[in-house]
Amino acid sequence: MNQPDETSRISSLIRLIDDRDEFVRSRVRDKLIEIGEDALPFLHLAANEEKPLKSAQVREIIQAIFPKQIGEQFRKLASGGHGADLDLERGVLLLTEFGHPDSRSEEISQTLDRWAEELSPKLSPKQSPREAIETLTRFLFQEKGITGNRERYMDPDNSYFNKVIQRRTGIPISLSVLCILVARRLNLPIVGVGLPGHYIVKYDSLDPIYFDPFHKGRVLTRVECMDLVNDFGYQFEEHHLSASTNRETLVRMINNLIMVYHRNGVLEKTAPLRDYVKILMDPHSDLSQQTV
Repeated sequence: MNQPDETSRISSLIRLIDDRDEFVRSRVRDKLIEIGEDALPFLHLAANEEKPLKSAQVREIIQAIFPKQIGEQFRKLASGGHGADLDLERGVLLLTEFGHPDSRSEEISQTLDRWAEELSPKLSPKQSPREAIETLTRFLFQEKGITGNRERYMDPDNSYFNKVIQRRTGIPISLSVLCILVARRLNLPIVGVGLPGHYIVKYDSLDPIYFDPFHKGRVLTRVECMDLVNDFGYQFEEHHLSASTNRETLVRMINNLIMVYHRNGVLEKTAPLRDYVKILMDPHSDLSQQTV
């Protein structure tokens, strides 16, 4: 189908969005969602029409298309490079866009840039790894007042970075990722460690130093890490202390959100998130037969 034919088709469908026949309205909605991103410019124009009911229906279709757009962005992210790890910050920002479509990714990255600039003079090449960790955690968890959200642990906003930064609170994995993203801007070798039940980070060196961002950067011994795993009901295995890949970290963040939305009864959010996990694990997966 050539471009004029596609434009005419989309325009015809939009004219039928508020048709009197419910079956027609349903079919039109499904077709426009199937067309996806190509229909958005026309839908945005229609959303500004003076008919309140039609505008509301158009906005609902736009919101249904949006998760598919995010999914395609995740596919591009997951496909980058041959066997290379993905860009964690980009993945976190895409996830935030899913939860908060009005969020501004550039503002989140700019805040992280600014925090790294503020922290940089406090660091010294002469500092030991332990001193560097203390400087980093003092800055984030004392000066910036970031803390673990124990009272509202199951709040989905604990995983969306616009809210993590705005409210200065989060869960273990989001606060760990915050440490990682700030540290990377300063060339500090801070990496994630996906302990079962509780995500932490470590200063990655021959003698690694583990610390817990959810508890204001408390340093953990290897034995304390093992105890933490056991306390969550798992049998400790040596690989639990290995650095998590960016892909593993992002998938774990999404799986956490799936669990939160499921427990909170917001089931409509779980389907696209499950698809994002599949895309990240296999960028070539075909989701055409699934509802996103």
